[in-house]
Amino acid sequence: MNTAYIECFSGADCEIFLGAWFDLGLSLDVWKRYMAKLDIKGDDITVERVKLKGIAATKVTINTRHIPRSLHLSDIEQIIDHCEFPIIVKEKSKQIFHHWAIAEATVSETLPENICFHLTDTSDSLEKIVGNVLAWHLLGEPACFITNIQVGGGFVPCADGFKPVPTPATTHLLLGYPIFSSGVWGETISPAAAALIRTLALPAPQETFIGQKIGYGAGHRDLPIANLLRIQLGRWYSESPTGESVDREEDAAKRTVVIETNIDDMNPEWAGHLVERLLSMGAMDAYWIPVVMKKGRPGLQLRVACSAERQMALQEEIVRQTTTIGMRYYEVGKWSVPHKIVYVSTVYGEMPVKLAYLGSEVVNVAPEYEFCRQSAERLGIPVKLVYQTVLAEAIKEYRLPLKSNR
Repeated sequence: MNTAYIECFSGADCEIFLGAWFDLGLSLDVWKRYMAKLDIKGDDITVERVKLKGIAATKVTINTRHIPRSLHLSDIEQIIDHCEFPIIVKEKSKQIFHHWAIAEATVSETLPENICFHLTDTSDSLEKIVGNVLAWHLLGEPACFITNIQVGGGFVPCADGFKPVPTPATTHLLLGYPIFSSGVWGETISPAAAALIRTLALPAPQETFIGQKIGYGAGHRDLPIANLLRIQLGRWYSESPTGESVDREEDAAKRTVVIETNIDDMNPEWAGHLVERLLSMGAMDAYWIPVVMKKGRPGLQLRVACSAERQMALQEEIVRQTTTIGMRYYEVGKWSVPHKIVYVSTVYGEMPVKLAYLGSEVVNVAPEYEFCRQSAERLGIPVKLVYQTVLAEAIKEYRLPLKSNR
């Protein structure tokens, strides 16, 4: 179930999205533990079961009194960077605000860094945007596809009078997505939700989708139809040339592709940033190799390994971030041993450790470096001390052999 099929038949905001994620089985306790890093406390969130037009759903209400409500893009990025979230949660959250800032700047004919976000709306705030990306991550980072989006209609008040619905920024954010309008329902989709959709979802293809789990999120609006968002987790299916049913996502997820491109006309200062970006977007591995190109020019070869389902997104990002205009790719075989993340109790708190197995034998124990680094920076101590302490606790807690049994 690595695909999320999203139906916005009554619009969307960040809380209705959260309701659907929780309805799909997202653990509230795990989500709260992470969100405490944004100062969201237990009594700040209400998750309840409700019925709208006879349909049971999960309704989420979050009190967002902790973070200043008026922030520029640089302020928001700084807040996100200083929180101990997984890298992909940080990157996607910042990307949402980046998309939103570009849309607002395009409408106002200014620069994205000049946009000030007035995050006073009860359904769209920094905490709720980051919380949605975290929910998506905790549910396994499903590939998201969206059907027709209800955008409402009419007019909403603004500083200069009234502006049309959908608002200009929302319209810009949803370019390329299928939308329809009720004509008179007011603003049914917020700019923040539109930016969330643009960052996490693609328009749904006209192929057969087989849902295996359904979640309903309840909104706070009183509409002629049920103010719900429905997300189904499942897979796309298509027919092979032989007429057999093929699980497209499973097939793409299993195939590994290597992408390569040689570059000799790019500022090398950009190279490190690109590797971080690609890894945050789901690349299995990404690195640069120094090469000598035509006419004796020094250059760099970028090599990226990824699943076939992530190939196009990563190729497009490489074109955006570098001077290359093309690349080669090929499928490769892959072999790996089973592994899992466990948490061990240390003097620094609960710390994640990766265990790898050959059969029942533990062959590798590795504390997650990023968590060790963050703890070391917070406490002002060497990262190697944190790493070695976590490693020792993992060996002791899981009774791992200190030498081979062979």
